Amino acid sequence: MNVFVALAVGYVVGAKTGAKEFGKLSRSVKALCETDEFADVVSVARSQVATTLRELASIVDGERPAPETGDVLARVRHLVGDRDVSDLRAR
Repeated sequence: MNVFVALAVGYVVGAKTGAKEFGKLSRSVKALCETDEFADVVSVARSQVATTLRELASIVDGERPAPETGDVLARVRHLVGDRDVSDLRAR
């Protein structure tokens, strides 16, 4: 996915600025994608998406009813099984 986005952005920008600037952009995007920080962001995003999908599946399967409240904290408490919020802070 990262490569596709980088290629799409690079193509659009490169088409407007020429081959020399496209090469610079390509190298910059490649360098960015190879950083530890970028890898951490991708890892956290994947983990968050996986967790969200698992929780959504449990709600759809009827294992957990969806909370009726608009309170974000109440929803989080519901999703983590009503554990004490201080337990979450310790992690």
